[in-house]
Amino acid sequence: MQSRLRDAGIRYIPHYKASDTESIVEWCAGSGLAEYVVKPVKSFATDGVFFCSTLDEVRTACRRLFQRADFSGQAIVEVLVEERVMGPEFVVDSVSLDGAHFVVDMFRYAKESVDGNPVYRAMSSVEIDEHPGLVAYVEQALTALGIENGPAHSEVILTEDGPVLIETGARMHGGQGPNLVEASSSHSLIDLALASRVAPDDFLRRTKERPTLRQAVVECFLFSPAAGTVGANRVRETCRELDSYLFDTCDQAPGDRIEKTTDLITSYGRVILGNADPTALVRDMERVHDLDRRGALLDVVPDA
Repeated sequence: MQSRLRDAGIRYIPHYKASDTESIVEWCAGSGLAEYVVKPVKSFATDGVFFCSTLDEVRTACRRLFQRADFSGQAIVEVLVEERVMGPEFVVDSVSLDGAHFVVDMFRYAKESVDGNPVYRAMSSVEIDEHPGLVAYVEQALTALGIENGPAHSEVILTEDGPVLIETGARMHGGQGPNLVEASSSHSLIDLALASRVAPDDFLRRTKERPTLRQAVVECFLFSPAAGTVGANRVRETCRELDSYLFDTCDQAPGDRIEKTTDLITSYGRVILGNADPTALVRDMERVHDLDRRGALLDVVPDA
């Protein structure tokens, strides 16, 4: 993807991939970059992502990755190193028809570091009109990547010098993303994705106006500090008392197994909040995170 952006004259991230540690370290040494991201070529859900600022850290990250399998169960035989670009990270979901792109929704990620790895903590809705430069950049990137029809899910970092693409999937937003759009936006990501395939006239009618938010929403990702067994689950009974509560995905029962949260997959659940009052929404999001950090939502009996 980054090579396609480079060839199209669009801002891209300098990168290199290899199947041995020393050639990656050699590339970093000659790159002139200050910080690096090291990850498996087939990384997803922040699996195996390392932020490095020295060559020794790059070497250690590569050695750790080459000794393991990725989430798909395949042995890691290639590792990608990129410049670490700094700034807030956004999700931009779009649907295209015959090469014309329509941005449907936008979210901003908040992440925390767990054992040196970035892990999602929240995903908050954003008004599309607040970031016209992001919209224009994503539209250019989709064209450069050859995406002409159907949905696309792009992740972009907004640096001081402007937006730069992390990656694009030629697919709809996964997980709870479409549900968040349904709960908040004037436009439906699901309906537009379907219309682009089977009802182009309907798609053109629906996309005459830019989407706007009916209410702001946020997806809170919950963390378990340790692997173990669930003792009690109080997520729903506690969070439903919040003014902004919409729904949650936490159905663990006492005795269920739970893993330590180190990435998106091992987050034990989501709490979805929505509110037309942004101040109330932020207050309730902070409340959910505080309860989660204090272990007030889920009792976990750690492994011996």
